[in-house]
Amino acid sequence: MWQEALWTRGRYLLEKSDGASEGAEGPDGLGDGGSGPGFQGEACPEAEKPQDWLYESYYRMSQQHPLIVFLLLIVMGTCLALLAVFFASGLNTEDHLTFLIAVSAALFLFLSIFILVCIESVFKRMLRLFSLLTWACLVTMGYLFMFSGGRLSPWDQVSFFLFIVFVVYTMLPFSMKWAVIASGITCLSHTVTLSVCLTSTATELEPLVWQILANVIIFTCGNLAGAYHKHLMDLALRQTYQDTCNCIKSPIKLEFEKHQQECSEAVSSTTVQSGAVDSNAGRS
Repeated sequence: MWQEALWTRGRYLLEKSDGASEGAEGPDGLGDGGSGPGFQGEACPEAEKPQDWLYESYYRMSQQHPLIVFLLLIVMGTCLALLAVFFASGLNTEDHLTFLIAVSAALFLFLSIFILVCIESVFKRMLRLFSLLTWACLVTMGYLFMFSGGRLSPWDQVSFFLFIVFVVYTMLPFSMKWAVIASGITCLSHTVTLSVCLTSTATELEPLVWQILANVIIFTCGNLAGAYHKHLMDLALRQTYQDTCNCIKSPIKLEFEKHQQECSEAVSSTTVQSGAVDSNAGRS
């Protein structure tokens, strides 16, 4: 779909350039390679890439869609595994009713999102909603595991919340700004919740402070690593988009030159015929 859009846009830019210059500059006005204004500068300018609907469509369908589908498969498999382990362990259902309801509800929600994500038109319109629901459901599951595991400890569910941070940066279709905000809320809420809950029951505050500080360092490192990875992936994707623009530009440029040559030959032929007719009329 986006390949056809790139091709159509390239043809439009060439025809627009042809009409503006009336064939004076020809295809050279589009630049060669990466120098000059060029097709690359018009089709995917550095300042307009985030707002370019074509780039957004390319990014959405080539990266965001496969990643969120893969993430939903992972979390649905995790929910099924949790339910299977629970029933296989023979635990009392009444004692863990909250856990069962929450995991079952999360599984149903993830399955519903997965079905809707597979519909391209729905995925495009509700991408942000799906992302927010997935993130919120993962955070809710983290707190459920934290408070349903018995005695609360300073390192409770640190690994799971760190997993949520990496998911936000690498698999959910958030921009860098919203990825930082979502990850910050995830880590800050975990740290504040543990601090408040443990401070009221702790006999000595100094060990607790060091343990909470260790969690903060882990979350900070996770956020820095995730943000760096997302930045590199965005740069690589934009470079791929530019290369695609350049690859599509070449056949369009050749077609433009062929069209210009045919027009020039037609004009020359018409001029010669008109001259011959005028010459014959003058002799008669």
